[in-house]
Amino acid sequence: MELVNEIICGDCLEVIKKIPDNFVHLAITSPPYNVGLEYSNHHDRMDYNEYLNWLNQVWMEVQRVLVKGGRFALNIAPTSIKDFRPIHHDFANQLRALGFIFRTEIIWYKQTMRKRTAWGSWKSPANPHILPSWEYVLVFCKDSWSLPGDPNDIDITAEEFKRFSDGYWYIPPETNRRGHPAPFPEELIYRLIKFYSYRGNAVLDMFGGTGTVATVAYKTGRNFIHIDLCAEYCEVALNRLKAARSQLELELDYVAREHPELNIKSSPSAKQVLHLKSR
Repeated sequence: MELVNEIICGDCLEVIKKIPDNFVHLAITSPPYNVGLEYSNHHDRMDYNEYLNWLNQVWMEVQRVLVKGGRFALNIAPTSIKDFRPIHHDFANQLRALGFIFRTEIIWYKQTMRKRTAWGSWKSPANPHILPSWEYVLVFCKDSWSLPGDPNDIDITAEEFKRFSDGYWYIPPETNRRGHPAPFPEELIYRLIKFYSYRGNAVLDMFGGTGTVATVAYKTGRNFIHIDLCAEYCEVALNRLKAARSQLELELDYVAREHPELNIKSSPSAKQVLHLKSR
């Protein structure tokens, strides 16, 4: 099975085991939250211990496939009010027990409070509820704080670096869901990829959904590995990647016409355009 720069439709544990050791530079994912969301091919209400044990197997595979210094950005939301479980703490404890270095946590502030309807006890300390308008991005690394790379493959700007290094990220939630109950906004993935990887690195999303990680990785000159169980989501991801490729080719054609002296068709920058195989 060819894995790199492909949309792989299959069980994440079965597919990730086919990835070689020490191959991936950055993993970004958000697992099913186990709160009853309507995913197309996933039962999102497991027994909690079963859920944690399943994901612990996934984390072990992520650790295996990451290079030394490779990063793992794990997005997770606070759980519901009535059945609160400290899922972000449980995940962090699992990953630390496996030997991951816990680098930091990012607060993804979504400002979703306008639709709040559950107050608990109104204007009373009897039973007030805190409704989260944020999610966490927990960032880990394998064996080393540093990720080696060619300085020529650094593409984050000084302004981006200063802005992204503030761990409070206000990014509105994705409005175009494409049939998925909890898609990433592209801006969130763009920041993680630019801040934590070099051009040409391999970026993995083992719960790839509709392909936001794969699409942004492609747009920023990274290689991607996309895994998802749902054929419908994988089809959406493939179409997004085809659209991104077409847009990039149009932009390159425009630059080539306006600046023929750059010989854009044979330059190293043009070679970063990844080829997506038709299926």
